[in-house]
Amino acid sequence: MKRSVWLGIGLVVVLAILGAGAFTAVQLLTAQDEPEIPAGAQLFEDVYDDGSGNPVTVQTVILPAPELPTDEEGVGGIFLRQEDNSYFLGTGSTSVSIEVVNGETSTAVDHSGPEIEVVTTGDTVFYQDITEVSFESSESKEQTVQQEVRQVDPPSQLTKGASMMVWGERRGDRITATVVVFAEDR
Repeated sequence: MKRSVWLGIGLVVVLAILGAGAFTAVQLLTAQDEPEIPAGAQLFEDVYDDGSGNPVTVQTVILPAPELPTDEEGVGGIFLRQEDNSYFLGTGSTSVSIEVVNGETSTAVDHSGPEIEVVTTGDTVFYQDITEVSFESSESKEQTVQQEVRQVDPPSQLTKGASMMVWGERRGDRITATVVVFAEDR
């Protein structure tokens, strides 16, 4: 082969190595700027008006309660309905809209992920999330809160749109729950 071909191949290899090195350096620098979010933690971002007409974003990290499982991945979502011993959750990106008209409350929920059936048994442990969280903070734009839960009997009725986290054995769009945590006011 001609010398110019070998030089061209060598130049391409050197540029590829330099490009990969630059990409890796940028990724490492970017990763250092992002806050460390522990496994199992929930991340909330709330935007509010600080009174001056300027939007303020507060990032809240809620660390999981020590009573909750750490050895398996949970499934989270919003409560849609209950049928016998099954709760149905909407997963993915979720939103809840509550409207009050003439004293009547209506709740609309939306979710982008699959609907999951949560089957409970007599051995399922239920916790109610009682964490006190203020999403408005004038001092700091970031806060970390320790989740607090209390063990309760299975709820006979949940409010549509309540948040729920479930651990157990999952098969497709059904999970047989060992632990359920729910929060109606967040």
